Amino acid sequence: MNKIHGGNIYEIGRQYGLRPDEIVDFSASINPLGLSPKAEKKLKDGLSAVRHYPDSESSLLRETLAQHHGIAEDQILVGAGATEFIYSLPSVLQIKRPLIVTPAFSEYENALENYASGSDLSIHYLETKEEDGFELSVGSLLFTLTQGYDALYLSNPNNPTGILTAKEDLLRILTQTEKENIWFILDETCVDFVEAESLKSAAAVSSRLIILRSLTPFYALPGLRVGYMISNLEVIRQFNEKKEPWTVTVLAQIAAVASLQDERYIAQTKKLVKIERENLIHGLRSIPGFIPYPSSANFLLVQLHPSLSLRAAELREKLIARGILIRDCRSFHHIGPFFFRVGVRLRKENNLLLKNLRQIRKEMA
Repeated sequence: MNKIHGGNIYEIGRQYGLRPDEIVDFSASINPLGLSPKAEKKLKDGLSAVRHYPDSESSLLRETLAQHHGIAEDQILVGAGATEFIYSLPSVLQIKRPLIVTPAFSEYENALENYASGSDLSIHYLETKEEDGFELSVGSLLFTLTQGYDALYLSNPNNPTGILTAKEDLLRILTQTEKENIWFILDETCVDFVEAESLKSAAAVSSRLIILRSLTPFYALPGLRVGYMISNLEVIRQFNEKKEPWTVTVLAQIAAVASLQDERYIAQTKKLVKIERENLIHGLRSIPGFIPYPSSANFLLVQLHPSLSLRAAELREKLIARGILIRDCRSFHHIGPFFFRVGVRLRKENNLLLKNLRQIRKEMA
């Protein structure tokens, strides 16, 4: 099973004899501003709370999320990252014939394969095409959904491409999944950067929509593991009955609530990521042979032109030697050896990446 992820600076440090603080990590897509100032203060002030068990219902966090999104509290279930739900989905829903739109987060497949042990589960894929810029053909998907699937996995914006499927197209997909009695598992882990495109308002009235959200990319909380599910009341009840207790720690709940209430931090994040993403795209385009894809998230998919005779894995090795880590995208289903992903970071760090890429390109020439 595929267990390759971005952000594993500890393993990279051990392999290459580097301290984690010596690595500039572009492989993980985390808010370049780091932790919310309000969250940091609340964590320091609330450290003594670790003496107590956490609220197993995450009541205050659910209330805060409901206010933040304008939905009902009982439409929300909080967990230890979206990954907790990704791994519970196959067993709770008894999935047998899922369809995954690719490229996609590898944990969908890992979770399904874990569940498949001893079962007759069969995983199927709808591959977006490189020649179409990896954009989803909604017409093709709507037709494919008539072929007897029981679950659809789709991320929006897509990971690793960052490409956004329009909300009106998602509603067409939702209508088709309801018609065909297919679970529509919509991963909105990075939709915070384009919140208006979320389908959260449809979750209460849909019988088939399950939305996965995370506080990792936008709120920079990967180490605390906070995510949540949005769905209708019956689905939330069903998952809550099967959920392990106390998976979301006291500190995770404290930091998440404070982050969601930090309006200044939220506004600064959206502004900064938009500006730096465009600057990074412009810089990458200025390097011959480097082709960045458009993105609505806080990361970019970049293609190396075959004329360079350079694979993403080779580029990754060259950059690690310079203390920079990128994500080689070979582990994503069907995406090929010439693609890598970089998170959008602060201007100084982005310029450092561009400088080193130009040097490598010059050395190759």
